[in-house]
This record gives sequence, C-alpha cells and structure tokens, in this order.
Amino acid sequence: MGELKSAWEIAQEKASKLGKLSPEEEQRQREEKCRQIGQGVTQRWLDASQGQDLAGEINSYPEKEKSLIKQAAIGYLIEAIDFQGLSPDMRRLDRAIQGIASLEPKSEPVLQRTSELAQEYAQAKRKARQELESKVKEVLHQLRISGTAVGDINLEAAPQWQEREQRLIEAFLPRLDSLKQELFCIFGLMC
Repeated sequence: MGELKSAWEIAQEKASKLGKLSPEEEQRQREEKCRQIGQGVTQRWLDASQGQDLAGEINSYPEKEKSLIKQAAIGYLIEAIDFQGLSPDMRRLDRAIQGIASLEPKSEPVLQRTSELAQEYAQAKRKARQELESKVKEVLHQLRISGTAVGDINLEAAPQWQEREQRLIEAFLPRLDSLKQELFCIFGLMC
C-alpha cells in the first residue's frame, strides 16, 4: 500500500512540477503589485481632505518597490487632472496637482500652467452657466412664471447645458492634453 501524504506535501509536489517563475514573470508580477499599491496610495490621497503625506507614504516602501510605486502614483495623479465632472471648488484636480508637486518639484512650471488652465476653464464654465441660467429665467418670465415658483434652476438636467458644457470641454481639452503629455514626459511615462 502507498503511503499517505499531507496536503502540504501534495501541494509542494505540484508546485515543484510547475517550476519557478522566470525572472521576467517575477518582474512583471512585482510591477503589477507596485501599480496596484500606487493606485491605492493615489486614491487615498485624492479622497483625503488634508493631513496625508503622499511622499512619506511612498517612501515607506522598500527601495526596490519605491520607484515603481512612485511612477504608478504619478501616472494616476496625471490621469486625475480632468475637466469631466469638475466640481465648482476643483478639489480633486487641486489635490492631484499638489500630489504631483510633492513627489517631483521640477514639474512645478507645468503644474502652474495646468492650474491656470483649470481656473480659466472654471471661469468660462461659470460664465456659460450664468448666461444660460439668465436665458432660462427670461423664458420663464415671458411665460409669467417668476418669484418663488422658479427657485433654483437645475441646469445639469437641461440638454442645452450638457451640449454647452461638452463644447466648452472640447475647447479646453487639447490644451489640457498637451500639459498632461508634458507631465508624462517629465516623468518618462508614455513620452
């Protein structure tokens, strides 16, 4: 009769039959792990209101992983610089810019231009919103609907606003993409 083997011994035999990972596969797995860590660190940074030290958190990882995590975090922060769904206070965009600046001060000139573009976009969006809102109120007034019956107008639901906002984004997007490409090149990502 054959001897009984433990589950551990069986698993070890199967693992030895599969063989070890090649150095390329190990490197790929390490890079994927670091990308996931970088994404998690970045997401926590973007979601936090204050008090988190992004560079400090990344520097707490072992030296072999630190540069890969930093590279992944910077890539995600650059991708977070976006006008879609931009809140009026631009908190997420500002946090992304702050995060990049904390990780790499040499990117400051490009980040400054990015911030100025975001301010310009926000101002253009406010102006377009006010114009459309006054037009809607004028139409309502002509229909003899005014006062407390009007209240706040929900422009987000109006197709005219959605079209106007999309045109506005399309007007600013090439400049934003150019700045993001500069940032990617500074960090040697997708250049």
